[in-house]
Amino acid sequence: MIEMFAYPKELRPKDLKKISKYDCDEKIKDAYIKYLTNYSFNEFVRYCEDSDGALDDLIFKFTDLQLERFEPNSLIWVSHVLINFLIYFDVNLDYGYCYDAYASALQFSVLFLAMNMLVEKLSFDEVELSQHSINCFEKLFNKCPDFKFNLENDCNLAYKSFNNDFDFTGEEFYLKVKECIDRLPHVGL
Repeated sequence: MIEMFAYPKELRPKDLKKISKYDCDEKIKDAYIKYLTNYSFNEFVRYCEDSDGALDDLIFKFTDLQLERFEPNSLIWVSHVLINFLIYFDVNLDYGYCYDAYASALQFSVLFLAMNMLVEKLSFDEVELSQHSINCFEKLFNKCPDFKFNLENDCNLAYKSFNNDFDFTGEEFYLKVKECIDRLPHVGL
């Protein structure tokens, strides 16, 4: 299985010390440490200070802006899209937006499978969901135990959201995700 990125990036003690001494809103520091360690702290602070809006919206907009640095559809760009889906998942789950967190986990999973197949030259049968996907589903169902969803429909929507012809179908994606979720001890479909 490919490891195209590390999320979240672990901060060194000297980075944490620098952030703690920085003169800005503590909520900005906390949000950076919790969600955005893969990106520049100084840029995030400047973005927040120059922009209006709720902190969760600023996080989403900031991560989207980071993609403009890379050639669309390049491996580094796709890696950052994957990171952004994980950030969206974490932020949405923390803010209580369970369905949006779930959708982010599904979109991450579709793209990760497609990229893993492409880079590793694997068939769909050979590729597995990433540990990040499994962790997202576990966190989601632990935090939102009464969450109601239509997995087959939602998997197909996530698949179609890319408007791309991957080497697998939305139905095949659904079956792979269903198999993963069925193995989680406390989730009943």
